[in-house]
Amino acid sequence: MEKNQLNKDIGVRVRRRREVLGCTREQIAERANISVQFLFDIEKGKKSMTALTIVNLAAALSVSIDFLLLGGEKNGERQNKEESSGRQDTEWEQLFSLLVPEQRELAEEMLRLFVRGVSISGKAKKI
Repeated sequence: MEKNQLNKDIGVRVRRRREVLGCTREQIAERANISVQFLFDIEKGKKSMTALTIVNLAAALSVSIDFLLLGGEKNGERQNKEESSGRQDTEWEQLFSLLVPEQRELAEEMLRLFVRGVSISGKAKKI
């Protein structure tokens, strides 16, 4: 595949996912630690990204790196093995997508500690 076409395809996926999330370029750029102009250029297919930018942008959009590079997932949402938990997972992903990476890591750790505490009291599955 040609580099320019790959950049355009990635840009379309980034823009569409951002719009599905209802986020502005400013919000996603801040979460991905890039400039708004750079995000604009990515969405237009004018710029390539480093591996670090791809990782940060995937996290900011709550999608897999595979989705950014190759597409294929419905609306860019990570596919879940259990359909019954899909809606809940999407809600969690949307909530976590509102956080910058450092906040997301802290929130995930807090949730892990909470679930472990509940598990000890016998009110949840052991993890």
